Amino acid sequence: MANPNSTGRQLPVIANPYANEEPMPAGATGTLFLLASGFGIGAMVILFGFVFLVGIGDLGHNTTSGPTAATQSQATAPAAPGPAPNPAPNTAGRTVPQTTGQAPAPANPTTPRAPTQGQSQGQK
Repeated sequence: MANPNSTGRQLPVIANPYANEEPMPAGATGTLFLLASGFGIGAMVILFGFVFLVGIGDLGHNTTSGPTAATQSQATAPAAPGPAPNPAPNTAGRTVPQTTGQAPAPANPTTPRAPTQGQSQGQK
């Protein structure tokens, strides 16, 4: 095995690939600067426009001659609740038959009748 400290193996020299490149021309630099500043100014104008449009609701109004507290509270009072919504229909499977609380008649006439819902609740 070779000694790792030997000088027989040379590592590659890393050089800057842009060392011999010419600088950017002045005209192209100015054009790029104007293009970038145009985007920046456009962004500032749009930002100012949005801030102005949002702020115009508060800036242009005189708050001292607005509605009084009584009229404002009447205007913002909650409305009376409406009727309860109808329940959604059961579309998952078989529907439960509507009953009147009566127990079904027994199959055998000698079998005693089951207590109704009202009777079973009264026993609790």
